[in-house]
This record gives sequence, C-alpha cells and structure tokens, in this order.
Amino acid sequence: MAELVVSLVVQPIVEKAIEAAVSLIKEEVGSVLGVKSEVEKLLSKLTSIKAVLEDAEERQLKVPQLKDWLGKLRNAAYDAEDILETFATQVAMHKRKQKLRRVRTPISGNKISYQYDAAQRIKKILDRLDVITEEKEKFHLSSGVNNNSGNSRNHNQDQELPLTGSFIDTANVFGRDDDKERILHMLLSDEFDKEDDAFVIPIIGMPGLGKTTLAQLLFNEERVREHFESRMWVCVTVDYDLPRILKGMIEFHSKMEQSTSSISLLETRLLEFLTGQRFLLVLDDVWNEDYRKWEPLQQLLKQGHKGSRVLVTSRTARVSQIIGIRSPYLLEYLPEDQCWSIFKKIAFNQGNFSSRMQQQNLEAIGREIVGKCKGLPLAVKAIAGFLRKYDDVNKWRKILSSDIWELEEGSSNGPHILPPLKLSYDHLPPYLKHCFSLCSIFPKSYAFDKAEMVKFWMAEALIQSRGGGRQEREEEIGIEYFDELLGRSFFQSSNIDDKVKYQMHDLFHDLAQFVSSPYGHVCQVKDDRSSCSSCCSPETRHVSLLCKHVEKPALSVVENSKKLRTFLVPSFGEHLKDFGRALDKIFHQLKYLRLLDLSSSTLTVLPDSVEELKLLRYLDLSRTEIKVLPNSICNLYNLQTLKLIGCIWIMELPKDLANLVKLRNLELEEMFWFKCSTLPAGIGKLTNLHNLHVFRVGSKSGYRIEELKELPYLTGKLHISKLENAVNGGEAKLSEKESLHKLVFEWSNNRDSSPQSQDVSGDEERLLEDLQPHPNLEELQIFNYFGNSLPQWMRDGRLQNLVSLTLKGCTNCRILSLGQLSSLRVLNIKGMLQLEKWPNDEDCRFLGRLKISNCPRLNELPECMPNLRVMKIKKCCSLKALPVTPFLQFLILVDNLELENWNERCLRVIPTSDNGQGQHLLLHSFQTLLEMKAINCPKLRGLPQIFAPQKLEISGCDLLSALPNSEFSQRLQLLALEGCPDGTLVRAIPETRSLNFMILSKISNLDSFPRWPNLPGLKALYIRDCKDLVSLSGEGALQSLTSLNLLSIRGCPKLETLPDEGLPTSLKCLIIASCSSLKSLGPRGTLKSLNSLKDFYIEDCPLLQSFPEDGLPENLQHLVIQNCPLLTQQCRDGEAEGPEWPKIKDIPDLEIDFICNRSPIMPEKKKASWYRPLVGRGGLKGRKQMEQGEPSGLAGCSKYSILLLHFA
Repeated sequence: MAELVVSLVVQPIVEKAIEAAVSLIKEEVGSVLGVKSEVEKLLSKLTSIKAVLEDAEERQLKVPQLKDWLGKLRNAAYDAEDILETFATQVAMHKRKQKLRRVRTPISGNKISYQYDAAQRIKKILDRLDVITEEKEKFHLSSGVNNNSGNSRNHNQDQELPLTGSFIDTANVFGRDDDKERILHMLLSDEFDKEDDAFVIPIIGMPGLGKTTLAQLLFNEERVREHFESRMWVCVTVDYDLPRILKGMIEFHSKMEQSTSSISLLETRLLEFLTGQRFLLVLDDVWNEDYRKWEPLQQLLKQGHKGSRVLVTSRTARVSQIIGIRSPYLLEYLPEDQCWSIFKKIAFNQGNFSSRMQQQNLEAIGREIVGKCKGLPLAVKAIAGFLRKYDDVNKWRKILSSDIWELEEGSSNGPHILPPLKLSYDHLPPYLKHCFSLCSIFPKSYAFDKAEMVKFWMAEALIQSRGGGRQEREEEIGIEYFDELLGRSFFQSSNIDDKVKYQMHDLFHDLAQFVSSPYGHVCQVKDDRSSCSSCCSPETRHVSLLCKHVEKPALSVVENSKKLRTFLVPSFGEHLKDFGRALDKIFHQLKYLRLLDLSSSTLTVLPDSVEELKLLRYLDLSRTEIKVLPNSICNLYNLQTLKLIGCIWIMELPKDLANLVKLRNLELEEMFWFKCSTLPAGIGKLTNLHNLHVFRVGSKSGYRIEELKELPYLTGKLHISKLENAVNGGEAKLSEKESLHKLVFEWSNNRDSSPQSQDVSGDEERLLEDLQPHPNLEELQIFNYFGNSLPQWMRDGRLQNLVSLTLKGCTNCRILSLGQLSSLRVLNIKGMLQLEKWPNDEDCRFLGRLKISNCPRLNELPECMPNLRVMKIKKCCSLKALPVTPFLQFLILVDNLELENWNERCLRVIPTSDNGQGQHLLLHSFQTLLEMKAINCPKLRGLPQIFAPQKLEISGCDLLSALPNSEFSQRLQLLALEGCPDGTLVRAIPETRSLNFMILSKISNLDSFPRWPNLPGLKALYIRDCKDLVSLSGEGALQSLTSLNLLSIRGCPKLETLPDEGLPTSLKCLIIASCSSLKSLGPRGTLKSLNSLKDFYIEDCPLLQSFPEDGLPENLQHLVIQNCPLLTQQCRDGEAEGPEWPKIKDIPDLEIDFICNRSPIMPEKKKASWYRPLVGRGGLKGRKQMEQGEPSGLAGCSKYSILLLHFA
C-alpha cells in the first residue's frame, strides 16, 4: 500500500511575486539603469509560468519530477518577491526623503547603487526562471486548467459557514449517550468515593474519537455543576509543566491571572480553596508517563473533600497505569449511525436539494463516505465540512472513489495522518492551503486569537486582494479565511480565561506539519540542539524556537537560513528568553524578515539597528522591560503591527512615528494612553491605523482635531480629550468611522463652568453637534461638557445601536432629553449640577442599569422604568420619589436627603394590536429585588410593603423602625444595620432560616442585645463600634444561635466580659478587638467547651490579663494576641514563664505580638490561611485601615461574604 504524499502549493507564492512586480511598474520607478525593463521581463516570465501551475500542481503526485520543478519555482518566486519588495521600499524611502527636502535632488551615488544592485539581482532571477521555463516544456503542461479541487468556490463569492461557540453545543453532539451516563455515574455516585484521595477517571482513546468533546459534555452537565463545589479545566498537552497546571487550576477557580511561577506559592494558593471542597478537575490531553511528575499533583489533590473527582483524557493507556488506575474508560469508535447523524447535520445543513432524486443520491454516497471514516468523529466533521458546499453528485462520487482512502496513514515513525483530513486539505483553495500549512509553525495545543492569526497571515502577505465591487480590507478577507477553516473543522474554538480562543486538533496539527514539510521551508526547533542544522536550510523561510534557551539555536538559525521571513519564539510560562549575541545578528543578517517575535525576553534596549529589517511587518516586543523606543524604528516602512503589551516602562512614542505610513495595529497597555502626555505630531498620516485609544487635541499643527480626518479604519475605542482646543469638530469625520464602538468626548475640567459663560456654552454645543458619530456606535461617554443641551443627533434617534451612555460633569444641562434610543440599556449620570427634570418615560423604557450621582437639583425621574434591573442614586438632595420599577433586582440609595416616597405602583397602558387602544396594567415595584442598600436617607419612613430581598443594608435612616416581617424574610441571607438609634431595628430583626450573615455597627443607646429570634442558619455575626454595649446578651441571646461559626466583636469600649452563659458551641472562629474595658473572657469553662473553635484572635484589649481558669479548647489550631500588654506578659515562655503559658503552649499556630512560634507538628498546608482576607496585612489593625475612608462602615461588608465559604 502506498504512503500519503505531500503536494506542493506554489500558486500563492508566484502570485505574490507577480503582485510585487505589478506594483513596482504602477509606481513608475523609471528606467534608470534598466530596472523597469528587468521588472517587466520578470513579470512576463512569471505570468507565463503561472498559466500552467494548476496543471503542474494537480499532476505532481503522478509525476515526481514535477515536484522538484515546483520546488525550484517556489524558491525563485520567494527570492523574486524579496528583491522586488526590498527595491520598492528603497524607492519609497528615497521619495520620502526628497519630499522632506522639498527640492529635486540629483541622483545620488547611493540611489544609483541600490538600483544597479536591484537590476543585477533581478537578472539572476531571470536566469533561474529561464532554466525553469526550459524544464517546463518537457512536462507538456496545459494552461488554464479548471482544477475544481483547488478552487472549490469563486474567491469573490460570499459564503455562510457555521461558527462554533465558546462552550460545547449539545445540539451538535451525536452519540456518546451511553458513555456519558456511565462516566456520570462514576462522577456522582458515592460508591467510587475514596477517603484520602480524589477518584481518578481516565478516558483513553485514539486521536479524533471525541475524548475532549465527551469531557466537555460532562463538565457542563447540570448535575455535575450542582454536585461539585468547584470545577476546574486544564489543558495539559505534551509538556507536563506542574506550575502551569497549578496556575490553570487557580485561574479557572478564581478568574484572576497568577503572575508567580513559584511552586510552593502556587500550592499554598491552591490549597486555600481546594482544602475541604468537593471538586472536579479535568486534565485534558495528558501525555506524561512519568510517575515522578504526577505524584506532586496527586498529593495536593488529596486535600479535597471526599467525593472529589479527576477526569483525565489521554491517547495512551500508559497514563492510566501511571496514575494508579488499572481499568481506564476506553472510548470506542463511534457507531456508524451516529457518525451519519454528524455528517448529515453538517453536510446537509442548508438542505437545498434540486430534487428528491438528488437528495437520495447524495445521501447514498454520503453513507459510503461515512463508512470510510472508520468511526472517527473528527474525520466525519472534516469531510462533511468540505462536502457541504457542493450539491454535484459527480463531485461526491469523485471524493468517494479517491485513491487517498486506500493510502497508509503516515509512516511508522511519521505523523498520524487520517486520509479524510488529507482529502479535506487537498480540496482547499490554494490561498487557504498556504494559510493552514503555515500554522504548523506553532506548537501543539497553542491557543490563538482570531484577530492575531489574521495579523500573522497579513504579515506573511497571505491575504489575496480581490477586485470587483466593494473595496474590502485585508482584515475582512482574513477573517473570512479564518472562518472558512473553522467551518471545515481545521480549527476548533475553546474557552480560555473566559475568552474565545482557537486551537488545532493534534491530528490537524500533524497534517499541517506534514504538508509544510517538503524542502523544509517551515521549521520547528526544539530543545534538541542538533535539530537546528537538520531542519533549517538556506531555503527555510519560517522558524519557531520551541525551547527555553534560545541564544544558541537562534545563532544557528541565523547562520543557516539567511532568507528567513518568520522568526517566532512562543513563550514558556514566566521564563524570559535571552537572545544574547543572537539579537544583533538577527537585525544585521536576516534582511527579509516579515515577522519577528521578541516578546517575553530579557530585552531592555532596542538597538538602532532594528531599522535594518526593511521588510518587517510584524514586531512583538510585549512583556519586555524596554523603556524607550529608538526613533530608528520609524524607518520600518512596511511595519503593520507593533505590539507593546505589558511594556509598563514605555512612557512615550518616538517622535517620527508618523513615518510608519503602513502601521495598522499599535498595541499598548490601556494605561499607556493616559501616562503618555503627548502623542507624536502628525498622527493623521497613519491612514491605515486601526487602534488609537486616546487623542489629545492641541492648538498647534499636527495636534489639531483634523488629524483624525484621514483615519477611517479606527476600531474599538477612541477617547478624545482637551476638546476645548478643537475648533471644527466636523473635520474629525467621526460619522464615517463605522468600526468605532466606543467614543469618549472630554473637555478639561478646570474651566469656567458658570451658566453666565454663554459663549463657551454655545461653542461647545456647536462642537459636540459637529462630532456626530457613526450610527454603529455602541457606547458614548461625555465628560465636562458645558453646553445647555445635548446634541440633536442624540435626541433624534440616530444612534439606534447605542447601548451605554455616560454623562459626567455636564454642569449646565437642565433637562435630560435622550430621544428614541431603542438599544440603550445602561445610563450613568454624574455631576450634572443644573439637571432638574427627566420627564419623558419613552427615553428610558428599555434601560436595564441606571446610576445617578451628585445631581443636587434633580427633583423628578420618569414615573416608570419597566425594564430596569439595577439602580443606584447618590447625592440627589432634591429627589423625593423613585420611579416604579417592576423588575428591579439591585437598589443602592446613598445621601438622598429628601427621598421619602418609594412609589411602589403605577397604572400603565399596554398597547394592543387589534384596536390600538390598549390594556391597563398595574405595575408593582420591588417584588423581584435581590439586594438593597439605603445609606443616609433620613426621610425614609419605612421599607416597601412587598419586599423580600436576599441582602439588606441600612445605615443612617433614622426614621426607619421596621424590617420586612417573617413572611417576606425567607430569602434574606445578609443583613447589615448601622447607626440605628436605640436599637429599634435590632429588635425588629425577623425570624428566618435563610439569614447566614449579619453586621451590627454603631448601634447607640443599646447596653445589651435582646434575645435573638429563631435564626438557625446564621453563621457569621459582626458587632462593631457599639459604644454603649455593656453585655453581649442580657437574655442569653447568643446561645440561641446554634449554627454560628464566626463571631467578631470590635470597638466596644464598655464591654467588660464575655457572657456568663457562654458562647455557641458551634463557633469555629472568635475575634475580639479594640475593647478597651474588657477584663475577662468569661467564667471557668466559657471557652473550654467550644470544641469546634479553631481560630482565636485578640487585639487591642489592654486590661485583659488572663484566659478562663479551665483554659482554651483542645482543638484550637491558631491563636493571635496583639497589643494586649498585660496578657502578653502572662503568656511569656522561657525561664520567666508566665502563668498563662501552660494554657497555650501546645497550640500549633501561635502568634503573640510580633513573636511567632509555629509547631512543626502540623504541616504548613493544614495551617489557617483563610482568615487573612478578614484581618488584612498587619493583623486586625490592617483590616481597620483598609476600611478607613469608606463612606460607611457597611460599604465593605460584601468583602466579608467570601468567609462564609469556609463555614459551609
């Protein structure tokens, strides 16, 4: 049986060389020293050869000599393109210098030199093409062959392709129901629980069977979500890197990026949430067969709760043996009927059959093709994705009868290439073949972004321009390329860090490496030093270094491959790449580089010699410590993308940035745009620029607002500041910038804002009117605008896509009139000092979020906001009533001194379609409310009548005397009361089983707490700053709190002792701080009986001298004593042992002031760590400092809620 053979794809390379020649001729470079005539000859030869390329590429598998001929042609075309682009760049830079001098200069020796050099080098290419042309004749190639296999569709034709989502779409998954249920049983049933370890379930199967898909189904299953307290997903791949795995687990759980690579620190952080929790961990695509690498992770996983599970997917059964599982779950081939369901879903998705006979014929052929896929879902998806575009029965028969089905799937030592995947590749258009094969430069399981991949292809000039109708940008065409490969399953979508990323399945990666292997024009250099010379040749064009130490391999690459176009070095975690001596050689010797990756390297200074890379289109300097970009970088005439993400020390851009006329992507950290005081002059010359986050308007030439005029491709966000310097806003042409989704208009806030400054007001109204955005705008922010009214384009409904609007510091606007903004969902208003009314209900009928702050004259809101979910109103001192909000879920009211009316219901007319009159409907507010905060609203007399929140916080509302009764309190989980006189609200706390978190702060005139109502679910109680509190329980109140796990008492200066009747025996943590009169912790046995107590903190209690006579609980693990001088003296050890020392000496984790004694008996991972978020750095004092400056003691109470997780 024959082996799979690789066919060369040369058409796109020849076409790029032709395009370069045509471009030079159009530029009229002149006939000095014969350059133009040589270029025309070159164009003629390449064009004549191109005419027979389709025939040559189709016949190369049958005529092996044709492959060698195509290889020579490819190399010649590459070299021709390099020479032509170098010459074109030299011509353009010479013209620019002439323009700067503004006079015609005689032809310099330098100009003669580079034109003569170009002419001579083109002649050498012509000589090579003469030989290639002569050899062509012996193959008798035909021109104009219509190769359907290569051009499966008209390149200009639009096409709809299925796009996969971030998560698994169960509607597109067929089969595996039995597999899913069996593994679900192992995940959920307690019969598989292990006492001291997580139960591991390995799913083993060959590539393409759907192991990852099955794991995704299980991971997202509702029963699994409910069963496990924590779920984590980590893609492991070939490189079993423990720090990366630990990071992945922590980041998936916390949703926060981890910057450290320290294994010990990562282990500590992981244990903080893993210990005692029932978790599910998915380790996808595990290759490691070394038990020593698996053991450290296995030890960590033992700290989880009984019932935890680890789901492992792997292609090798050896992995299951390494992790101690003798009977892994072996995934079988998918049954043919289920494969047919997949095929039918994809191939017949559009269902456009011309006849019943055609449908029957295609289905019959399709079933035979599915049979040849041998039960591999990936192969079925690939071939179906290709065939879905054809309804020609003959085309389907041709695929069915292809010889490739009978070929071997790679050699024994080579990659595993499935014939259906190779068949799908063979029928890609040439331009897509080129794009796909170049993806082999990335390592396996590499996650890439769609936009970044398109930039990569653009840097390599793989995007073909096309004529016809609308002028399309390269980015648009590139995205279409990407989506087409995605639709054919060459790429797969995945969800990484809550972002949509894409990867190639390992089998497709093998295919990409296989098809890019001939003549080694793509090379991966791995840790094996010898692989450099073996894979890198003088004709190698693309290299990636997949090794941690890059200097020696880089030197070898530069020495062997002078024609390199791509130099890519993917990052390895936190490891910084040190190029050493190789960097200078890269700049001076790799003259044809288009893409250079220096990211995550030790680079601190970018040398001026970077300007030697004249053809460079993509330069990545991200995550380096470069402080200043040399001005020589502005001589990179062809540069399209400059990446500076994570370069935190860069404060400014080089002064001649405007010379980078082809720059499209200038990628910097968001903070840079605000740190940089001034952008370089003439930014408007960068007519291809896509991202300019901030533009500060100046009065001098090169800084005026008209610089924005010639930037039509700006995308995403644009913040225009210092608008007081702008004269004619229309010059910015914002209405033509259709890709801008967010606009910020900002005037400086240090101007005269008085209503009498009419000239300023009128000027700003006219300016803002001229700044009319494109209708595609989704978010608009206006800061410090002094006009009296909002612009007409906002009021007349032109911004039908506007979702979010922010108005801040618009001090002269009296009436808020927004017009018909049907898409508006978010409205933020702050500092509109003259705003009085917002009368029109129609302006806000679709609003979902409303925040109004510091509008002291606002006295009227719309009567009803029917779709509002979130409302925050702060410092609106004239507002007396709220709107009716039937679906409100979150309400925050702060410093609204006149607010007194909840306005709980209104009558609305709902239009009907039959008679046009309408139906009357009574709407009620607050029925759906989940959280409410009312702070310093002194005229509020009561709470809403129908009101059942989950969280309720009240502070400074002196007239409130009642809380929701028991009927409406069965959802209440958090209750925080502050500043309630006479403890009225404390006595009104309702009986409820749901309340688990309560804060009582600054309760005046209350010497003891009453007996609490039945609160069986209360787990945490904070008592703070109650100046008159003498006793915690006059009626044995605390004893009734049978589920209390945490009790914190702070800032109670009159409290002298803990209650005689003791504390709840369920306590796990006790905190006593800043109780200056506290002398006793209660009578004998008060603390000794607290068998569940694990953590005890005492701070700033200067009169406290001793513990109760019976001592402390035997199970106490952690004791902290800070700033308690008398008690500390009694707890001293050593020769002058204090009388209290014997009571505490056996506590494993002991901290007395700044002396720390940690017992070696308890391992570090078992010691208390969760209390740190509560006490903060520097103990309880640190926590107190964290709260200073907050408007209310309740403002930070949500920070405490995380502690409840530790008491579940």
